[in-house]
Amino acid sequence: MSKSTNAEARAEARRRSRIAAKERAERGDEPLEAATAPAAQTATGQSAQSSLGFRAAFRGSFGVAPIRDDLRQLPHLLRTRAFFVPLAAIAVTTIAATQQGVLSTSVAQLAVQSILLPPAFVIAFLAGMLTRRGSWLLGGIFGVITYGGALLVGSVADLSVLDATNPVRAFLEQNVAHAKDGGALAGDLYGVAVSGIFAGAFAGWYGRFLRSMSPARPSSRDLRRRDAAQRKGGGRR
Repeated sequence: MSKSTNAEARAEARRRSRIAAKERAERGDEPLEAATAPAAQTATGQSAQSSLGFRAAFRGSFGVAPIRDDLRQLPHLLRTRAFFVPLAAIAVTTIAATQQGVLSTSVAQLAVQSILLPPAFVIAFLAGMLTRRGSWLLGGIFGVITYGGALLVGSVADLSVLDATNPVRAFLEQNVAHAKDGGALAGDLYGVAVSGIFAGAFAGWYGRFLRSMSPARPSSRDLRRRDAAQRKGGGRR
């Protein structure tokens, strides 16, 4: 008799639990387990994403360069900041260095040496970091552009303000001398283009590596949209 009574009590308890759960669902309330499960899953996913190992990110950052696709994307790349920001740095440095007496300052010499003189790693690397496509292509283009800027500075600027042993003066005078020889000029252009391609490709790889190591974070716009959706959902309740 007692066993039958206990079974009926358990059945009644289960029936009441189902009724209570149905009432909570109709009101929009969620049980504690259901509410905490998505948060736990999100935290687990974020921890797994953020814990991507160094070796996995290193291996994942390599890939075959889509040369044909990058060449088709070149007109678009020339309209992005990856092209205009380095180009502006080259233009400002070139114009400033051609002004009377500016090259006598150490700041101007450092700028010319870092931005204009071959192999112009800084500019090619900057262009490669600002784009996710065609970084090698932009690197090669800026290798040639920086060489042209160095030729302009060497031809127009007053190099007499620099000592004869100054390396910046030696490089600029050498570039001007090579520009008068077709073979030497072709060799210089080939060298700066190849070095720029390698610098841009390295920048593209480094950017992919950093993105693989760092988990993706939602933008401020996405956060605002999510907050607005949550407020609307809370208002309907």
